[in-house]
Amino acid sequence: MQVGLSPTKAVRKIGVLTGGGDSSGINAVLHGLCLEARRMNLEVIGFKDGWRGLIDGDYEPLSFARTIKEVDRSGTILGTSRTNPYKKTGDKNRIEYAAKALELDGLIAIGGNDTLTVASNIANDLDLKVIGIPQTIDNDVPGTEYCVGFDTAVHNVVEAIRNVRATCDSHHEDIVVEVMGRESGWLAAIAGLTAGAEFILLPEIPLDIEKLLLALKRRHDGGFRSNVIVVAEGVKGFAHRKIDAGTDAFGNVMLAGIGLGLRDYIQDKLNTKTRAIVLSYIQRGGTPTTSEVFKDLAFGRQAVKLLTEGKSNLMVAYKNGHLEPVDLSLACGKENVTPEILEMVSELTLL
Repeated sequence: MQVGLSPTKAVRKIGVLTGGGDSSGINAVLHGLCLEARRMNLEVIGFKDGWRGLIDGDYEPLSFARTIKEVDRSGTILGTSRTNPYKKTGDKNRIEYAAKALELDGLIAIGGNDTLTVASNIANDLDLKVIGIPQTIDNDVPGTEYCVGFDTAVHNVVEAIRNVRATCDSHHEDIVVEVMGRESGWLAAIAGLTAGAEFILLPEIPLDIEKLLLALKRRHDGGFRSNVIVVAEGVKGFAHRKIDAGTDAFGNVMLAGIGLGLRDYIQDKLNTKTRAIVLSYIQRGGTPTTSEVFKDLAFGRQAVKLLTEGKSNLMVAYKNGHLEPVDLSLACGKENVTPEILEMVSELTLL
C-alpha cells in the first residue's frame, strides 16, 4: 500500500497495540487516542501483548472511561511482548483474518524500531491502514526527535544518579551507572550531561579503556576519589561483560553486563573501591513527567486523525516542537546521537 492516502472509506472501528519494551507515557497515548475517538464517535479495541493479541484475536474494548484512570500510570494497560509475526509461518495471515473478522478500518501500532518495522510491513502487505507512534526510552527511532517514554526515562536516570552520588562522595567511591539504549546513546548522553556525570560512555564512541583508567587515576591523584561513570548498555570496545543474555524474537542481541564488568575491571586495575548499579526497569517505570503526558496525549490524538483522513503507512513524528506525519518505513533504521550532542559529551566530561 502506498504511503499517504488510502482508498476513501468511512472509519468506524480502529485497533491499537503496544509492542516491545514498555515505558511511562504509553497509557497517556492511549488516553489521547480514546479522547479523539470519542470526539469522532469511533469504536476502539486494544490488542493485548502487542502483535500477539492481533495474531490470537485477544483484545478488549477501550474507551475514555477506561483510559482516564490510567493516564499517569507507567507501563501499558494492554500489556506488551516482543512477538514477531514475520517469524512464524501463518501469523501474518492470522493478522489479516483477525482484522477482517473484527471489521477494523485501521490500526495504530505503538512501539520502537521492531514494532514499527512490522507495522510498515503490514501496511504494505495487507489491506489495512496502519499508523505508527514511536515509543522507546532509547529514543532511537529515525524521523522523529522524540519518542514516547524518553522524557520520563531521562528524569528517572538523573534522579538515580543524584541519589547515589552523595553516598559515593561520602565513602570516596567511584560508581558505574549502566543505562539502557541499545546501540544508541541518547539516554546516557542526556541524563549524564544533566546530572553532571564525570564520564559518559556511549555506543557511538568506541571505548578506550586505558584512556578511561588513566583519566580516573588522574582524578584520584588530584583528590577527587568519587566519580560517576554513566555507561550505555551498547558501548563497544569492552570485552569484559559479565552476562551473555542471548537474542530476542527479532534477532537483537539482549545487551547486559557492561556495568558490572566495568566495575570489576576498574577495581582490579586501579585497586580502588568501585560500585555499580544497573538501573534496568527502574528507568522505564515511575509516574510520567508532566511534559511527557502532555506530548503523549497529542501523539494519540494525531494518530486517530490521520486514520480518519484516510492516511496509512505513516508515523506520527515530533519535530521542531510540533507533530507531523512521516513515512513509517523510516522507523526501520536506528537514530544515533547527533554530532552536536557528541561534541557536548566530549567537551563537558573528563574523558
